[in-house]
Parts: sequence; C-alpha cells; structure tokens
Amino acid sequence: MNDLELRLALALSGQIFLFVMFCALLHQRKRIGAGALHMAFAVTMFFGCLATAAGLTLPLPGNTEFDFTQVVIIQPLLTVFLLVYITSGVLESQRMMVGALCSYLLFIFFCMTVKMHCSFLPENNLRAVLFTILDDIKGAVNFNAVRNLLAFLTVPMFYSLLRRSNNRFLRIIGAMLGAQLTAMLPWLVLSMIDGKKLLFSGGANLVLLLSLIFLAGMAALYLRLLQRDMPDHRHGTWDFIFAFFGSYSRIRELEDDISSWENRYHLVLRHSAEVVVMSDEKGRIKEANIAAERIFGRKNLIGENLFSLITTAAPVTAAEITDKPVYFDFTVGGSEDEKILSASLSPVKLKKQLLLVMVARDITEEHKLAREKELLAEQLIHSQRMESLGVLAGGIAHDFNNYIHAILGHSDVALMIDKNNPEKVESHLHKIAEIAEKAGRLTGQLLGFARKGKYHVVKIDIPALMNESCSLLDPGKLHHITVQRKFAAAFMRGDQLQIQQVMMNLLINAIDAVAANDKEKILTIHTGKALEAPLEFTPPPEYADADANNYVYFAVSDNGCGMDEATRSKIFEPFFTTKPTGQGTGMGLAMVYGTVSHHKGWVQLASAPAAGTTFCIYFPSAGK
Repeated sequence: MNDLELRLALALSGQIFLFVMFCALLHQRKRIGAGALHMAFAVTMFFGCLATAAGLTLPLPGNTEFDFTQVVIIQPLLTVFLLVYITSGVLESQRMMVGALCSYLLFIFFCMTVKMHCSFLPENNLRAVLFTILDDIKGAVNFNAVRNLLAFLTVPMFYSLLRRSNNRFLRIIGAMLGAQLTAMLPWLVLSMIDGKKLLFSGGANLVLLLSLIFLAGMAALYLRLLQRDMPDHRHGTWDFIFAFFGSYSRIRELEDDISSWENRYHLVLRHSAEVVVMSDEKGRIKEANIAAERIFGRKNLIGENLFSLITTAAPVTAAEITDKPVYFDFTVGGSEDEKILSASLSPVKLKKQLLLVMVARDITEEHKLAREKELLAEQLIHSQRMESLGVLAGGIAHDFNNYIHAILGHSDVALMIDKNNPEKVESHLHKIAEIAEKAGRLTGQLLGFARKGKYHVVKIDIPALMNESCSLLDPGKLHHITVQRKFAAAFMRGDQLQIQQVMMNLLINAIDAVAANDKEKILTIHTGKALEAPLEFTPPPEYADADANNYVYFAVSDNGCGMDEATRSKIFEPFFTTKPTGQGTGMGLAMVYGTVSHHKGWVQLASAPAAGTTFCIYFPSAGK
C-alpha cells in the first residue's frame, strides 16, 4: 500500500469512526442523556475549526487534493445532525446547532485571545507574521463557518421537501447533496466578486460525492434497523429555519402538545365508564360525557339543569359545598328503570369562575346484591333459630310422648284389674285416655315443628282439602265474613292430616285478624300453580334452583289488622303469640313452618299494619 492509499484509508477510517461513535451516542441518549451527544458534537466541531485553520488537505492523483475537514469531520457531523432531526425533531436538532455555534465562537475567542497576547510583543517581523497567520486563520474559519452554517440550516429543509419519497436513502442523499451545493454558494459569490474563474476539481468533487453516498447509505441502514425505536417525525419545510431564528418551533410544539392533551382529555372524558358532568354554580351543565347521557336518558345535556335530573335530594348550589368534595347517593329515572348512583360533587375554580364537577358511578346492581345478601343473612339467621328451636321442641316432644305412653299403659292395666266399681273406674280411665290424646295432639304439633313427626304420604288434591278444611270451621266464626274462593287445580304429595292442620291454623288466624274490623270482613283463599300465586315466587336459599313450573301453592289472605316488621320476624317462633293470655299457645304457625319445611316447601308472607296479611305456601307439584 503506497502513501496515498494509506492516507485515504485513514481518512475513511476516521469518517466511519466519527459516524459510528455519534450513532452510538444517539441511540443511547435515553439511557445516558443527550448531554454526551451534544458535548461530543460541539468538541468535534471545534476540532473541525482547528483543522480548517490548519488547512489540512489530502492529495489525489492528477495533482489535485480534497479538503480533509469537509470529508472526515463536517460530512459525518452533517449526517448525524440530519439523523437527530429525523428521529428527535426540531428542538433537539436546534440544540445541536446551538452547540456547533458555541464551539465556533469559542474558537474565535481563542484566536482573539492569542492575537491580544501577541500585541504585547515588540514590533518586529515575528509579530507581523503572527498577526498575518491569525488573520488568515480567522478568515478561513469564518468562511468555512458560513458554509457549514448554510449546510446545517438547509439539510432539514431539503429532507422535508423530499418527504413524499418512500425511499429513505434517496431522501437522505438528496438532502445532503442539496445542503452541500447550498454551502458552495458563498464560494461562488466571492469568486464572481473577485473576478476569478470558477475551477471545479473533478477528483475532489468525486471524493465528496462518494463520501456523501457512503454516509447516506449508513444513515439509511441505521434508521431501517431502528425504525421501531426511532419513528420518523414529520415536520414542515421551514420549521427548522424559523426555529433557529425565532420561537416558531417552540410555539408549534407547545400548540401540538396542547392539542394532543386536549384530544386525550376529550377522549378519556367522553368514553369514561363513570358519569362525568361539569356545571356552573347554578347547576347548568357545561359538559357531559357519553355515560352521563346514557344514565340520564338524554342525547344532549348541555344547558340542562343538573339537579333537576336528580330524583333524590342532593346539594343544589355551590353555596352548600365547602372546599371539599361532597359525597352522596341519588336516584334517576322512574320506578321501572330507576338507577342508584354514588356521586361526588367537587367545586373547581377556572378563570375566577366556580364550576361544579360531578363524578358518579352506577351502583344499582351493587345495591341489589347488597340487599339480597342482607335478606339471605336474615333468612339464614331465621333458619338457624328455627333449627335450634326445632331441636329443643323435638327433645320436649320425645319426653312428653314417653309420659303419655306410660299414662295409657297404666290406664289399660287398671281396666283389666279393678272390677269393684267398673263404671266409675271406666269413666275416670276414659278421661285419662282423653287427656292423653289431647297431649298427644300437642306432641304431634311439636314433632311437626321439629320435622320429626310420622307422616303418611298420599297424593293430595289441594282445592278439595281446602274446601274440607273450611267446612270444619265453626259456622259462628264465619258470620259476617265474606269468604272468596279462587281455586285452580293443584296436586301435591304429603300427609293429608298435617297439611289440613296447616290450612286450619292459617284460616283460624285469618278469622281472628278480621274479627275487629269495622269495615267489610273479607277472607280470600287461593290455590293453583306457583306462577299464579298472589306473591312473587321467591325460593329460599336451600331451594335457590327451584323452577316455578314445578310448584303449586295455596294461600290465605285477609284484610285484617296486619303485622309490623317486628311481629313478622317472630311469628314462626314457638310459643310466640299476639293473642291475649289463655287464647293462644303460640304453636300454630311454628307447626306450620315445621310441617311445610318437612314437605320440602316454604312459607312466604306479605303483611303491613292495617293492610291485611297474605300467607302463601309453596309445595312441589305432584302433577295431575
């Protein structure tokens, strides 16, 4: 390798080294910051000024030469500057340009400082030579600074002009070539002013062109490999020029940021799942999102009064709101489509105007779930209480039944042994047997409540059994009572005597409830399929999967005194009664509860003070 080839190889190596170094700093700027890139750019530009002042050139065949500074330093810097503009935008490239100008000014300051120190030397030939060299260096650097400034200013403009091209390499090489040609304008102007003949060195221009093509190819490859990490920003043709000489770019980017944030704000606000409404202090709505329009059932809420749309009470004006948000629940809509919302109302001051911002969330389903959970908890507690009382009643009934059997056994023995006064003994013994049978019936009620009684299961015609139960009632009690029968076919399987006892207890309670009525006394008896029941089919938790099509019912309704909530919560407890002392044992409805539960059914109740009572009993259907 001869000396010329070695010099060219070293120049190419220097060019590649600078480009790769700057690309590495550009790629890592998010991790290490952009300061390293800016500093390296400014320092390299400073050494470019030194190389320009030294007049470094490299010879070419044919007695020509090319500018070392332009090929090895300026062109890589120009390429990196264009990459910064493409990947980071106008402001970042503007900072790079300011760094280059600072390095140039630093070099000028360096030359002026040296010249100032030389002025203290005695006037002689050496001083004159130094002043001449410094003036020549300053002139050469100034001339090249103008050229470089034109290249750096115009390369973004040429790239933006060529943005319609889909080939990134052609856009880069076109921008760099256009910038280099623009940078030659000062030289052409000075040549024309001096009247010099324009001379173009073919070898030097060829080296410059090949260098530009090589660097453009490297830059295009870099962008292609990292295009996901560094998107290609779109900028106007004159953005960089205006940015450098004024604040246009900053204003433009701030406007873009404001527009972008405003679009995001509207996007988030409009499509938020929460209700967001902004109004003035009088409640006139200024802005509302889609969720608010859906909840309030209006297409356009602007201008509406917010508080007129709220069904329940809420803070009406800003005067009722302190500096803290107010939290409340409210309802919207009618009885059929009523919705419950949990809201916060916050005062916000915007340009000395007080605004109210309401953010609300639909909690209708949560409210229903909470209510259902509460009802289930009440049913569970009631069921557990009934279960414990059932165990107690079962123990009492078992012991009581043993005593009855002993009484009956002794009476049988007495009948067989004592023959002296058979009529009298027989009378007393029959009385013992009668009392024992009554006690046995009470035991049967206790066992029925405890779900431990003995049952004889048959198919029961519910309407027929209800008619039979009504006929067993004391006619005197039915005097002045209107009995309405609404019977439909209904069959079940169970112990007929126990079910009849359930019916009798419900009928007697209903007659007692209407006894004190001053108005017309009405007793209504229903039977039929569960879907036709006067109360909504609501299975307890243990029968949550029950299908109404597979159930029948019978119900007893009255227009009597009714019951309050406290009474309703206790009526199935053993020995609880609202009747005067001596007129009720408190076991009737407890027996009803136990018997119905044993038959895999349940009791539903609706009652209110002075509004009457309805007992509805559901059983599994036995078909036809």
